[in-house]
Amino acid sequence: MCWSSKPSTGGLPEAWSNIRKGARSVRAPHEERTEHAGRTRAPVVPADSDSINSPLIAQYLELKSRYPEALLLSRVGDFYEAYGADAEDLAASIHIALTSKEAGKGTRVAMAGVPHHNFDHYLARLVRQSRVVAIAEQMEPPAPNRLVRREVVRVITPGTVLEDNMLAAERNNYVAAFVSAAGHTAIAAADVSTGEARVSVADDDDDLAAELDRIAPAEVLVETDEDVARVRAWVGERCRVAVFEPSTASRGRDYSGSEDLELPSSLLERFAASDRPAAGAALGLMAAYLDYVLLDGAGMARRAEPHLARTAMAIDPGTRRHLDLVTGAGENSRASLLNVLARTRTPMGSRLLARWLCAPLLDVARIRYRQDRVEHLHDRVSWRQTLQESLAHIGDVERIVQKVRARRANPRDLVALRAGLEALDGAREILAQSDDVALLKAVETLSADGAVARLADLLERALLEEAPLTLAEGGALRPEYSPRLRELVDLRTRSREHLLALEERTRARTSIKSLKIKYTQAFGYYYEVTRANADAVPPDFVRRQSLVNAERFTDGELRALEAELLSARARQIALEKELFEELLASIDAAHEPLLHAAASIAEIDVYAALAQAANERRYVRPEMVAGSELHIEDGRHPIVESYGGVDFVPNGCRIDGQRRFLLITGPNMGGKSTYLRQTALLAILAQMGSFVPASRARMGIIDRLFTRIGAGDDIAAGRSTFYVEMAEMALVLRGCTPASLLLIDEVGRGTGTTDGLAIAQSISEYLLGLERAMPMVLFATHFHELVRLSDRFPAVENLHVAVAEEPSGPVFSHRLLPGSSNRSYGIAVAKMAGLPPEVVERAQAIADDIERRPGTAPAPVRRRGHPTTSDAQLALEVGSLTTTSPKT
Repeated sequence: MCWSSKPSTGGLPEAWSNIRKGARSVRAPHEERTEHAGRTRAPVVPADSDSINSPLIAQYLELKSRYPEALLLSRVGDFYEAYGADAEDLAASIHIALTSKEAGKGTRVAMAGVPHHNFDHYLARLVRQSRVVAIAEQMEPPAPNRLVRREVVRVITPGTVLEDNMLAAERNNYVAAFVSAAGHTAIAAADVSTGEARVSVADDDDDLAAELDRIAPAEVLVETDEDVARVRAWVGERCRVAVFEPSTASRGRDYSGSEDLELPSSLLERFAASDRPAAGAALGLMAAYLDYVLLDGAGMARRAEPHLARTAMAIDPGTRRHLDLVTGAGENSRASLLNVLARTRTPMGSRLLARWLCAPLLDVARIRYRQDRVEHLHDRVSWRQTLQESLAHIGDVERIVQKVRARRANPRDLVALRAGLEALDGAREILAQSDDVALLKAVETLSADGAVARLADLLERALLEEAPLTLAEGGALRPEYSPRLRELVDLRTRSREHLLALEERTRARTSIKSLKIKYTQAFGYYYEVTRANADAVPPDFVRRQSLVNAERFTDGELRALEAELLSARARQIALEKELFEELLASIDAAHEPLLHAAASIAEIDVYAALAQAANERRYVRPEMVAGSELHIEDGRHPIVESYGGVDFVPNGCRIDGQRRFLLITGPNMGGKSTYLRQTALLAILAQMGSFVPASRARMGIIDRLFTRIGAGDDIAAGRSTFYVEMAEMALVLRGCTPASLLLIDEVGRGTGTTDGLAIAQSISEYLLGLERAMPMVLFATHFHELVRLSDRFPAVENLHVAVAEEPSGPVFSHRLLPGSSNRSYGIAVAKMAGLPPEVVERAQAIADDIERRPGTAPAPVRRRGHPTTSDAQLALEVGSLTTTSPKT
């Protein structure tokens, strides 16, 4: 097993400084600080030193050798402890005190530990640092003078987390395997918390970057050190990237290829023959890793679905950010398209909605299938609301089932699953009232031939209404669920009656009226009598303790009852654990129908959410066609409309076989960038199956969506604003197809005017020169010279944003009209932004001087059929404008 992953821990010197500043110790009561002043200390030596003579440390090192890359925490009583270098690492990573432990031969070993009741808190902190944490549990009760057997039962990494407090309910948490084979590169990704897995093969680095950005993995596994740097550039610093090489030494199994996994034949056959070796190798690496961290790697790989690039719209990482698909890039991080649509009622639905949004479909039939379901729910408002109320009670069935399969579910998880299955049955009854064929088919999936109902009935019979978090004290199962359990619970319930009866008999036998039976944790049950009556106790009483005013005794009958009562508690806890394991096995046996039902519920939840958003926002169903065209009437930007706080000014968009290049001019703040983004967002909504914000829409299929919007330098990579702009433009030109949509905003503005204009015109001419291979293009610019392209290229249509001149300054209508604009109103916008008056006046004087120079006056530009728009005409076009339009 070969690993290469060294996450930052902040450095030991800084960590030691934090410790000395008074970080609270979480050591066991019997341990001592190594830095305690005024005491002579045995030397602290490395945990693997020859001078160590401790069976506990030897056991720890043996377990550590199985997971050398992990930080090992071993359960010792009420603490999870680490020793040696791991102890120093743990103390530095989570800022706790470093202590030491006796290690034999007059030596001590460094130790750090955290209490078991607060363990999840510290574990979450380690996972956020991209650490690998191995957890060794005690596998048997402690016994005097004997080393407790311990085994590693969990290995937790950022991509294999199952704990609820470390997961976002509305997001998937993927671990991905990145493998190159036979000239192709594949990415296999699994969310172990939900059971979802997929594999894709990319054609080039652009596709690889887009796929990794789409799934946003928490952890990526690669085969070589060279791949680490390659992947790191695409996933960012928050993702853990590690080299992992499967070997037979890890778990006695080696998934180096798909033949070892016995994958379903239908899985790899959906890939081209040349892609299959890479896809199989990626699944093999993923399975080996999951097996290594004690999860079902082979089962996860066999459930993987192929994600074929040709079935979903390709959206590169820059475009995803520019369009605010999942997270808002501005001041309001919630201002995203995902949050506009977020009306789902289940965690499964929330995750599916995000996946659909990031992978719009290319198949018209599949899009129309989704639209039919959305329309059905859209038109039945009251029925849909009843259905959504039922969905809200289902909970996260997917993740609970996966916790059960990994044997990490607790009693409360099963109570939540029971409630979810009962709500699921209610949703099934509501769906049965539908006349939609697809929704009626979902009813069969939810029923699963009665498996779901049988499991719900089992959990209802077995679990109490409110169960404890753990089985440590019992009390999770109904006593009537098992005759043996009922007997033990009755014994414990009637323990007070037994004790009172014994107390009465003993009083009568001894004639000591003040005699009472009491209990302490140190002495257990005992008879207590006053000191005045001590001489009256019978000879069979055995003294336990003498107090100032009382004496404590026991006898054979009390010891026998005490043993019975205490053993009843231990036997009840042991029996409940046994019965609970049987429940987990029953759920595990039904995991396939449960996961299928959860997937069906998620899909219905998304349909209902899209229908609700369409109702609330006045969206319409777009007509989907197979060609490359866009006909949108009164389209609106869904995010600005939802979060802008003002009435949105709608605009249409018409692109077809002859009109392919829309050249948009107009002032700053006029809304050009908003219009570009709006068109792209409507295309994404339509192809994911949603309705769109417009009065009418006829939309063709867009296979790839590209944007060149905004500007910013990349200081860390040493790239200037203009370089970033040109790199994004290179990606656009390199990847576009005749069915692509290109959104190009202000290209060339990051350099000098002459060079910028030359580049902008050259790019435009390159795209227009593609003729029949030309994509759909929306090109916004302040280079007004480009409007002359319409005289040479019939595919160009000039559009402009109308502005009205008022005494107080320009009024931006945000209305898009035919023709071109010859002004940018930059100085007016600078004045509106609060630039000092003297600066604005000087800028205007310089601008006037430049325009008076020979050869600089703008020549009138005429569009076929559209005269150049003068300021007077603009005022007429705008009409009675107000200043309440959104700031765009």
